[in-house]
Amino acid sequence: MSFIQTLWKCNFGPRLFKVYEITCYVYIHLFQKSYEPNSLERWGDQIVIWFAAIWSITLYVIPFVVMFFHQHSITESISSLSKLATGASAIFITSLAARGYSRATNPIYLKFLKILNEANTHYNAKTKQELDKYEFEFWARPVDYKIKRDTLSEKLTLEKIAASNGRTKRQTGKEFIFTLPCKFISYVVAHTFAIKLIYPGSISILNWAFRSTLLKGRMHLIKHGGERYKLLTADDNEIDAIFINRRNKTTKGNILVITCEGNCGFYETGIISTPLSKGYSILGWNHPGFGSSTGAPYPLQEENAIDCVMRFAIDHLKFPEEQIILYGWSIGGYTATWAAMNYPSIQSLILDATFDDILPLAIMTMSSLLEGLVRNIIRNYFNLNIAEQLNRYDGTILLIRRTKDEVVCTPSDNTLSGNRGNMLLSKLFMRRYPHLLLKSLECAVLLVRFLSTDISARKSIIEKVKVDEKQCLELIAADIKNSGGIVHYPSTLGQDCDSKTKFQLTLFLATMYMKDQPSSHCTLLAADLFHPGWNPASALSTTE
Repeated sequence: MSFIQTLWKCNFGPRLFKVYEITCYVYIHLFQKSYEPNSLERWGDQIVIWFAAIWSITLYVIPFVVMFFHQHSITESISSLSKLATGASAIFITSLAARGYSRATNPIYLKFLKILNEANTHYNAKTKQELDKYEFEFWARPVDYKIKRDTLSEKLTLEKIAASNGRTKRQTGKEFIFTLPCKFISYVVAHTFAIKLIYPGSISILNWAFRSTLLKGRMHLIKHGGERYKLLTADDNEIDAIFINRRNKTTKGNILVITCEGNCGFYETGIISTPLSKGYSILGWNHPGFGSSTGAPYPLQEENAIDCVMRFAIDHLKFPEEQIILYGWSIGGYTATWAAMNYPSIQSLILDATFDDILPLAIMTMSSLLEGLVRNIIRNYFNLNIAEQLNRYDGTILLIRRTKDEVVCTPSDNTLSGNRGNMLLSKLFMRRYPHLLLKSLECAVLLVRFLSTDISARKSIIEKVKVDEKQCLELIAADIKNSGGIVHYPSTLGQDCDSKTKFQLTLFLATMYMKDQPSSHCTLLAADLFHPGWNPASALSTTE
């Protein structure tokens, strides 16, 4: 390769951050050292980064540019902008050239560039292993897994559910014209401000500010055996994922936990640490637009992303669906329940600090005068109805509620009675156990009262109702046997029971499905609360 070609590749090559060294004596040790660019490359990098940051906020600067044009003559404005553009271009090109020359004379970067080129030409296990010795910008990595584009058409979505239930209303031409202004405003708000409010982790400046923190977190995971992957979704988004393989290393290593982070959560610093401490294999990933993942976290892109992650886990990592646990925290409950709905054979679903539907939370956050607009934006662009998806999954579920949650409460006074996790459990019970809640108002009232009180008051309610755990398990086992030994929903549990027995069953099931952690929303889940959850089928063995 000529020096000119090398210079060109170095000019537009990725930034290099770290170099990993593996030593193997008795044990395998991973050491990392920072890549030290010289002053010329460092200066060029900083200029390029600043230009990228300025470009990312161009959309928000347009109104000021318009004001500038309005206050000055067209000739004067064009002349000023031309001078500005010429000067900026000269600085940008000079910084690129300086960075490229500096890299082209750096043997460490040249070695990395050679390995990267080999990986792009012949990507296999060997070249990936060599490439993984370097920490560099994600966009330059080769794709590790690409999902088939026709898979999503076969999946169940909220839109398909609404259409099948006849809830999709077609507008007449007159209605369409009358609602057009509102639709236009909703579209603009949804694609500018709303998505940033719902998913602040997708804001470019935040990603830029967190880059060093994310790098440290990723290095920590790599030291624990983490292996980074680039996944290509059906809509061509690149998803940054990390896999920590514990198979044949720990007792729980053959079970894969797939984490789904919150609206400002990243796998590098998020909820991975809890299942990791329990010895599970882990697959973490970043939402579209978060960290190094491309795209934006609109529901369809989120669905494509988690679908790609699931297929990668099953097809590439070779984990059977039955050995996968989905763990969703906060808004991550949306992707977790979507995956559970479409991959019903998973071992279990864990929802931590999650809500039932984003609409009540969005309405509470905004002014009451904007309720109509908020409702339109949410239902048309961000219909994160977690309860609806949860009720399409019949497997094992564990709900975890934060007793001091300040985020998923309506009203926002973090009281237990306003926690939307209560509604999530209630909606789940209405579908799974209709004879307890839908056909017994007293049970519904009791459940609301039970979930609205602290632990001491709940114990008092359980004692007052005289919950007989053994009897409840026997009734559940009998109901399963009546269904041919298979857990089936909606269940007939409680159909022939008196009110007292229904009360006992309701409270017993509530304690089995939901666990409390005395903490705020963003506190990491305690390790002892992380488990697959209660499987009603276990009642069969308990009562034998």
